[in-house]
Amino acid sequence: MSRKPTAEIISIGNELLIGHTLDTNSHWIAKHLTRLGWTLERVTHLRDSLDSIKSGVRGSLKRNPSVLITIGGLGPTHDDMTLAGVSRAVDKPLRLNMEALELVRDHYRRLESKPRLTKYRTKMATLPQGSVPLPNPVGTAPGVKMQQSSTTLFSLPGVPSEMKAIFRSSIIPYLESFHTTRPKEVEIKITGIIESALAPILDQARRIYPRLYFKSHPRGRETGIRPLILLHIYNVEPGAEKEISEASARIMLQLAGIRARSSLVMKK
Repeated sequence: MSRKPTAEIISIGNELLIGHTLDTNSHWIAKHLTRLGWTLERVTHLRDSLDSIKSGVRGSLKRNPSVLITIGGLGPTHDDMTLAGVSRAVDKPLRLNMEALELVRDHYRRLESKPRLTKYRTKMATLPQGSVPLPNPVGTAPGVKMQQSSTTLFSLPGVPSEMKAIFRSSIIPYLESFHTTRPKEVEIKITGIIESALAPILDQARRIYPRLYFKSHPRGRETGIRPLILLHIYNVEPGAEKEISEASARIMLQLAGIRARSSLVMKK
C-alpha cells in the first residue's frame, strides 16, 4: 500500500509570533489537506528574518515532504522577504520573472489608466530562478511554485482572501492529481463520561482497529454537571472506511455499560 503524500506548512510573519494575528491560514489549509487525503506533518511559525526563513525552509526540505507551503511575505514592503529567504535556502538567485511581471502589470491596469511598474511593484515579480508564478485572482502578488528535489514548494500571500483564491485555483488541482483516498470521518458527542473513563475504551479500539484514528476532545470541565467529549474517528488507510461504523457501535456499547454500572452504584 503506497504511503499517503505528506505536507508541511511554514507561516511567516512577526505578527504571528507576538500574538497580534491568529494563524487562521494554516488552519484553513490543514482542513483542506486532510479532506483531500493528505497528511500534514508539521506547521512552523517563523519571524520576518532571512536567516529564519532560510533555516526553516532548509529544515523542512531535509524531511522531504511531498509538498511544502509557505504563507506570507510576498508583498512589496521591506518585511516581505519570503522569496529572498527561499532563494537562499535553495541556492537559486532571485530573477525578474517576465510572466509574473505581466500578472502584476495586468492587476495595476485594472486600477490605473497608466500603471507604473515601480521597484516596489516589480519586487512582487522577482522570484527564485526556475519558479513558476501562480495567478492571484483577487490580489497583486502572484503565488509561486517551484520544484526542489522530491518536494514541490508553493509560496502563497498571507492575505487570507488571496491565499484561498490561489490555493483553490492552483494548488487543489495539484493535490488532487495524487488520487489519494479521502478519509471518512465520524464525530460522536459523549456526555456524562469523563475522559479518563473513555481512555481504556479507546486504547482497546486502537488495538482492534489499527487502520482507524481515534481522537477525543474534551469540551468543558470534568467537574461540570454534564462533561462533554467530542470523539472523532476516521480512517488513516484506504479500505478501512467500513470499520468506522463497527468501531463506533462497539465504543457506544461500552459507554452504555459504564453508564449502567454508574447508575446502579448511585441507586445503592
